[in-house]
Amino acid sequence: MKKYIFYLLMILPFLACGCNQEDDVNEIFANGQIWHWSGSYDTSNWKDDNNYKLTLNRSDLEKISKDQNVYNIQFVDDGTVTGNGQSFTFSGTWSADGGDSHAFYINIKPNRTPSGLDATFFDEISNAKFYRGDSKVIKLVNMAKNHYIQFYPKGFRD
Repeated sequence: MKKYIFYLLMILPFLACGCNQEDDVNEIFANGQIWHWSGSYDTSNWKDDNNYKLTLNRSDLEKISKDQNVYNIQFVDDGTVTGNGQSFTFSGTWSADGGDSHAFYINIKPNRTPSGLDATFFDEISNAKFYRGDSKVIKLVNMAKNHYIQFYPKGFRD
């Protein structure tokens, strides 16, 4: 009986650690998922999911929701990233700290200068310095931690 209790105590930490998938770098960024822009938000507490204010107007939301083939981003486990807006594409590199800091680094270059809603999309990704998320949602947060751009897996809202 003592032997079984010993084995149970040895396995217990692994079970407890493996349950929380939130902010897992591999699950979020390195699984080849294509992510679609769902909105942009201001917040006074970037870790409080109930504390946000939408910064896009209804027309912009309709534009990004209308076509799942635009306003996308894809992270690859080799550290590369690609994406597209309505009238431009971009590519570059990314990295993320899987620790408590949730630090995020991205360096992207567009194939042409984005304007309008494309510029908002590009600038918010370019200015991201932190991340939160899981396999269902990514939030890329600015340096001041008071604004984020949010993504869902492509096809999630089809």
